[in-house]
Amino acid sequence: MTEHKSRILIVEDEVLIAFSVKRMLEVHFYAEIANDYEEAKLLLLHKLFDLVLIDISLSGEKTGLDLAQFINDNISIPFIFTTALTDPGTLEKVTNLKPSAYLSKPVENVNLITAINLALANQDNVFKIEIGKQIYYFQSKDFLFAEADHIYVQIYLRSGKNQILRTTMSHLEEAFPSRYFKRINRSIAVNPYHISKIVNDKLYIGDKVFKISKHF
Repeated sequence: MTEHKSRILIVEDEVLIAFSVKRMLEVHFYAEIANDYEEAKLLLLHKLFDLVLIDISLSGEKTGLDLAQFINDNISIPFIFTTALTDPGTLEKVTNLKPSAYLSKPVENVNLITAINLALANQDNVFKIEIGKQIYYFQSKDFLFAEADHIYVQIYLRSGKNQILRTTMSHLEEAFPSRYFKRINRSIAVNPYHISKIVNDKLYIGDKVFKISKHF
């Protein structure tokens, strides 16, 4: 399987700065750019990201503070502010939004990478599934896909430590974080972060191919 790279959305209205940050981040992460609130919102609604890097002073009616509020209300992924604004009023608004970090421009590359890695490490990526008296622990990003077979479900993991559980797909759907567990047909659920491509009604994860049902 291809190694999963965390996905970073850079929200910056200064084009040269945005591309400079993108080039630097792509050594370690997958990165995309949005230049304003509306573009960032559209990307966040249609693509999966692990973290958002937000410039507070965006062009347009809405600022990076508005985008952070949208993330808190709708997506719940970590975000980091980058800004040249350090006045008390801005700092108070920033604090209330609970960012993972607040970095003053110009940001040193090493400080930015460190802040991103810390924010990603602090995410609640470990979850548990209780089946009878047995408790199973999984890391969200280790999960590739699940395949149901009668009264059993096999969990396929990136680490190769696959598990066969005596349970139902519906039970797992309730237990797994929804952003990491998507049903595509009656017997298969996948982690969207590991999808290689989708062609018509076929979904690919590495060398595995699955059929997407219209009912899911």
